[in-house]
Amino acid sequence: MKRLEGKVALISGTARGQGRAAALRFAAEGALVVGGDLPHEEAAETRRLIAREDGMALSPGPLDVTDEASVRSWAAEAVDAFGGVDIVCANAGLTGALTNRRTAHSASKGGVIALTRQPAAERAPFGIRANCVSPGRIGTDGSRASLLADDHPLRGIARPIPLGRTGISDDVVDAR
Repeated sequence: MKRLEGKVALISGTARGQGRAAALRFAAEGALVVGGDLPHEEAAETRRLIAREDGMALSPGPLDVTDEASVRSWAAEAVDAFGGVDIVCANAGLTGALTNRRTAHSASKGGVIALTRQPAAERAPFGIRANCVSPGRIGTDGSRASLLADDHPLRGIARPIPLGRTGISDDVVDAR
């Protein structure tokens, strides 16, 4: 039996990068994946990749994680299709015109960590875990160009990483 056999995983940001890697890994471990992202066609491609490997996945429609109605509809699709949700992987990144994308991204990561602490404390007595993986520099299609840009403030910091490279999406999904 696979580690996540029969578990329903709600995963945002499945169009590419870390979200796609998470969806593929969760499916390989037996999870029933309900993915979503704003670029719906790319999220649907992730669903097709999972199906090609005999996994089960849904990608009900475009998912905008900044729109509560969109998120509620997406979660309802998972409940309607599979009877509930066992795992939530909140992976979608910030999009849109931001004055300082790097600052906003860092702040949002801090917010996710804080938002994970409360349900972890509240639900621990019931055997429910809430975990947060907050990786450093990860090279995805969306970040690779900026991480390597001459003006990126972290470019000099990335050179001495013990692995000798920035992380990749599989590094994150392999975190245990």
